[in-house]
Amino acid sequence: MVKLNRENLLRHINDPNDLIELRKIIDKAEIVINDYVNLTSDFLNPHEIKKATEILNSLNLSYSVYGGYDQSELSVISMGPEYLEEPTNFDIRAFKFNSMSGIKHKNVLGSILGLGIDRRKIGDILIGKDFTYFFAKNEISDFIFYNLEKISNYNVSLIETEDGEDFPKKEYNEREIIISSRRLDAFLSQALKIPRSKAASLIIQNQVKVNFTYIDKRSYMLNENDLVSVRRYGRIIFSNIEKTTKKDKLLVKIKIPK
Repeated sequence: MVKLNRENLLRHINDPNDLIELRKIIDKAEIVINDYVNLTSDFLNPHEIKKATEILNSLNLSYSVYGGYDQSELSVISMGPEYLEEPTNFDIRAFKFNSMSGIKHKNVLGSILGLGIDRRKIGDILIGKDFTYFFAKNEISDFIFYNLEKISNYNVSLIETEDGEDFPKKEYNEREIIISSRRLDAFLSQALKIPRSKAASLIIQNQVKVNFTYIDKRSYMLNENDLVSVRRYGRIIFSNIEKTTKKDKLLVKIKIPK
């Protein structure tokens, strides 16, 4: 029986949050290697996927990554015996219901989690013109199907999607801001329209992630296309630098998910 060296595999991981999920991945990988079975992870964000696949690349198994549709943000890793080139069993089901103007992403997620569902069991949520979609692990999908009847104050009726479903693309509101530098605190101050001291406080208090990783340094320098997430404020994409002004400030385009 193969016994994986967890300490060695995790030697470069410093974030406690990463360690929790990566240990689960290693536990499942060990079962896959020893029992020649196919197992799947819960939904992971791109940062976690990157760390997990770095570990899996060093092991004698095969794996593939999928979130239910092309360009998904949250994805599942399917692991199988080494002789399988690309495991395709991801244990994901997709549901949809008629879109309503009063239902937003946070309403959908809040109602699902209100059923007692683990956040890790839920993938992307897509708000489309006609339908709103969400992805869930198969193990809890029947429970959601029979129990999710209301989102916010609206009654909903779930429908399981069919193969070849045309999922909506993510849409963004765009605007331009002027910042003194690419520093995280300077960016948040202008993007969120809050004092720079407030922006600094959010960063220090571990309320801010860049590309799904907590950042606690106010002086952290952002790059184009970085995704910045701020607790209670939402997400902002540092899309690109349009130009440098005459006063050596930066005109930056930002994108905010609708």
